[in-house]
Amino acid sequence: MTPKQTALIAELISLLPERERPVYQAITGYLVELGYIPRKQKVSDFILSFKHNANGKVIAKIGIRKQAFISIRFFACKSVSQKYMDALHHELVSRNGQYSSPLNVNPINMITNRCNYCGDICSGGGLGYYYKFADGQKVARCGAYPIIIPDITEADIDEMKKVILEQHDYFLSIA
Repeated sequence: MTPKQTALIAELISLLPERERPVYQAITGYLVELGYIPRKQKVSDFILSFKHNANGKVIAKIGIRKQAFISIRFFACKSVSQKYMDALHHELVSRNGQYSSPLNVNPINMITNRCNYCGDICSGGGLGYYYKFADGQKVARCGAYPIIIPDITEADIDEMKKVILEQHDYFLSIA
């Protein structure tokens, strides 16, 4: 990592409450270890996107808006905990269907079919998330955008690393 990239991560960590720093240090350190480069986004908030040079994909965004957040892409994961499915549900509901469309097939897992929202032009590789609401409605959400995973604690670090690695391996397989 360059000194500038190291400084970006240090700046992010310095802006966090003391109790959240170990979690964010562990996740940013792991992303860097996998070869993801932090880049500051040109927005009013402090947000770093982590993009891999080999596959050209952004796997995560980490920053501070009203509060600190970690958002990751995990559509290639064969199974994730309920915490991740709840985050996907929240994203679908809070965005009122933005980046998603009704699904008329029965996917086996999250990555069975093409993204119905943007298809082959999708930066997620044309793949996306699939979700079935309690009322039976099925939707596909574009895989191009990371999902905010709320309330990450030190107890969640190992699972998040597992999810990131599975998504990373998928990105490398399509590069």
